[in-house]
Amino acid sequence: MNQRANTRRPSSRRPNSGDTGKRPPFSNSTPDKSRTKGSRFSSASSSSSTGSSTKIMRKAGFAGKLHRGPVIDAATELATHCAIKSQCGSCVYVNTNYGESLRRKFDVDISILREAGVIDAAQILDPLPSPTPLGYRSYFKLAVRPATPSQKNAAEREGTKRRFAIGLFEPGTHNVSVDLRDCPVHTKPLTNLLKSIEAEIELSAIEPWNETTGDGDLRYIAARAAHLTGEIMLTFVTIKPKKNELVKLVNRLRRMGHKINSAFMNINSSNGNAIFGHETILLAGSSALRERVCDLDIEISPLAFFQVNPWQANNLYRRVEMHAGRGRGSDTAWDLYTGTGQMALLLARSGYRALGIEEVESATVDAIRNAKRNDLGERANFISARVEDCETLVPEWAKSPKVIVVNPSRRGLHEGARNHLTHVLRAQTCNKFIYVSCEVETLARDLKALTTSGYKVRQVEAFDMFAQTDKLEWLVVLTR
Repeated sequence: MNQRANTRRPSSRRPNSGDTGKRPPFSNSTPDKSRTKGSRFSSASSSSSTGSSTKIMRKAGFAGKLHRGPVIDAATELATHCAIKSQCGSCVYVNTNYGESLRRKFDVDISILREAGVIDAAQILDPLPSPTPLGYRSYFKLAVRPATPSQKNAAEREGTKRRFAIGLFEPGTHNVSVDLRDCPVHTKPLTNLLKSIEAEIELSAIEPWNETTGDGDLRYIAARAAHLTGEIMLTFVTIKPKKNELVKLVNRLRRMGHKINSAFMNINSSNGNAIFGHETILLAGSSALRERVCDLDIEISPLAFFQVNPWQANNLYRRVEMHAGRGRGSDTAWDLYTGTGQMALLLARSGYRALGIEEVESATVDAIRNAKRNDLGERANFISARVEDCETLVPEWAKSPKVIVVNPSRRGLHEGARNHLTHVLRAQTCNKFIYVSCEVETLARDLKALTTSGYKVRQVEAFDMFAQTDKLEWLVVLTR
C-alpha cells in the first residue's frame, strides 16, 4: 500500500493561541451504521472532477484546514479500480466512494467506544480525511517465496521464466499470491521500484527462501519512500549473508533511475514468523532515510517505526502539539512508544523537557540523533526500554509529568504499562493524557482502565491514516 512523484511541502504553519483547530463534533446520538446515500459525506460524489481532494472533502462536510498532499483527480480518487481487492483484502473500501466509506468506518469505531462506556461526556470531532486518499502509503514489507507451479506456468505462457513470488500472503495461508505491483495506495516511487525489483531479481543469483525446506536466500523485502523527496530506503531480509549479489542488484536499480538513498541487508535465520532479525548491514548509501514532518528534520533507520501516511501524520502531530500546549519552566512531558522521537521533539520545542521511551534500540538511537539535528538535545532525552519495564528507569526530573503522550502498537498498552500509568494519573500531577491509537478495540480496553484513575475522556478525534482500509488513527484527550 503506497505513492507519489508530484510532491508538495507540508504547510509550515504552526498552531497559535488563537487557532484551536476545532472541527464540528458529530451528534452524540447513536451512529446509524446504515448511512450511505443522503449522508453529508455522500455529496462528495457529485463534486467536479477538476476539484482538488481538499475541495472534495470540504464539500463532504469537513471543517478545518487540511494538509494537502499530492493532488489526485477527483473522479479517480472516488472510483479507482483495484484489480486485486478480492485477493488482497487489506483495502476493504477501495473501489467505493471515499467519503461514504470514511463515514461508515468512523461510525463503527465510535460505536465500539460508546459500548465501552468511555466517551459519554466527550466531544467527538469529525474524522479528518487523508490529504491523499490514494497513493499515500510510503512503506511496504513484502514476503518473498518460490513461485508456485501455476505462477511458473503463467510466466511460461508469456514466454518468460519465473522463480520468485513477491507480495502478500493470501489471507489464511503462507502462499504469496497477492501481487502489489499495481496497488493504488502505494506511493509512485514504491510502485515503480517494486516493478523493477520483480524483473531484475529474476536475473540475479539470489534464490527465494523456501520456508518448508529452509533452502534459499531472500525472505522479505521492505522499502520506505520519503514523501517530499521520493528518496528510498530499501532493506532485504535474508536467511544468510548475500552482500555481493544484493549490492549488484541495488546498483542495477540505481542505474534504472530509482532514488535509493540507502540499502540494507538484514539477517534473519530464525524459524519463527518475525520479519526482521537482529543484524542489519549497510549495503549502499547513507545509514538512514531523511524525512521532514512538522518542520522537524527526521532520519529513520530500517527497523524504526514511522507512520505509513506522512501527509496525514503531519496533521496528527500538529494536533498533539496543540493539545499539549506550551510548557513552562521545569514542566516535563513523557512520550511513550516514541519511535524516532517525533512527538517528544514537538513537546521539547513547545517548552517541555521531554522524556521519550522506545523499545527498539535502533529507533532510540535515531531519536537521540534527531534531537541533536533539530537543536533539541538539551530538552529531549530518550531511554531504550519497554514501557512496562521502565518504572525504575525514569530519572528524578521526569517523575511528575505535566503531559503524557502514548502511541502504542495495535496491541495497545501492556498490562504492566496500564497499571503503572493508572497509578501515575492517580497522583494527579499530570494535566493532560493524550492517547494515539491505530486499533479501536485495544483503545477502548485501555481507556476503561485509565479512567478508573478519575481522569475522563474529554475529546475524541479520528484521522484517516489508512485510507481505503477499515482502520482509523485515533487521538483521545483525558483530563481530570
